[in-house]
Amino acid sequence: MHKYTELAQIDCSEFIEKKGNLSYISWASAWHILCEKYPDATYEHHDWVERPNGEIMVFCTVTVGGKSLKAHLPVLDHRNTPVKNPTVFQINTSMQRCFAKAISMHGLGLYVYRGEDLPPEEHVPPYKAAIDVMDLPMKFHEFVKNLDDEARDEAFNGAPAGEKTKFKQQWRTTLADAESQFDEYVNFIREGVEEEDANKVYDLVSDFTAYEKGVVWDRLTDSQQMNVRKLLETIDE
Repeated sequence: MHKYTELAQIDCSEFIEKKGNLSYISWASAWHILCEKYPDATYEHHDWVERPNGEIMVFCTVTVGGKSLKAHLPVLDHRNTPVKNPTVFQINTSMQRCFAKAISMHGLGLYVYRGEDLPPEEHVPPYKAAIDVMDLPMKFHEFVKNLDDEARDEAFNGAPAGEKTKFKQQWRTTLADAESQFDEYVNFIREGVEEEDANKVYDLVSDFTAYEKGVVWDRLTDSQQMNVRKLLETIDE
C-alpha cells in the first residue's frame, strides 16, 4: 500500500483539538502515530520569515520514506488572525502546529485541514460566544478549554457594566456542572468495566463527542484505558 494511502486511512478523531474555529492535531500525537508506522521519519524546522508589518510565517519539513514535504503556517492569535510582533511562546506554538501540518501532508490527518483556506468566519466576541453556550455545560467546557488567557480576559471584560460579577459566577457554576458530569461519566465507565458490561460502556461512549471522549479518556488510568479497549472489543465477538 502506498504510504500516503496508508496514513490517510488512519482515524485521528480522538487526537483532534480546537483553537477557536481552527481544528488541528497536536504535534506530539501526530509524530507518535507517524513514528509507529515509519520510525525512520525525520523533520526540520526552518528559519521563520518576518514581514515588514511584524507578522511571521513559520515553516517545517517532514521526510517519510525519502520523500520531503514542506508546510508553512502564520503565527495566529485566538481569533485565528495573524499576530504582529508575536511572543516567543506564540511562535513556538505555531512551529509545532506547522510540524503537525507538515506530517498531515503525508496523509496522516490531512482531512482535518480541509477548508482552512476558506474565508474566516466573522469573529464572535468571547463574551457573546460564552453566553451562547452557557446553558450547555459540556459545550461550555469545550469553549473554555479552547480559550487562551487573552480571550478569557476579553470575555470577562466584555460583560456589561453591573453584570460582570454575575457573569463570572455563572462561568464558574457552569464549569463545575461540566466537571461533575465528566466525573459521573468516568465513574459509570469504571463500574461498567468492573461489571464486565460491554454494552453499558458502549452505550455511553458511543454518544460522546470527540471532545467529551478525549476529556473522559484522559481521566482514566492507563490500565483502565486498556481494560475499556479489551471490553469494547468483545462487542464484535
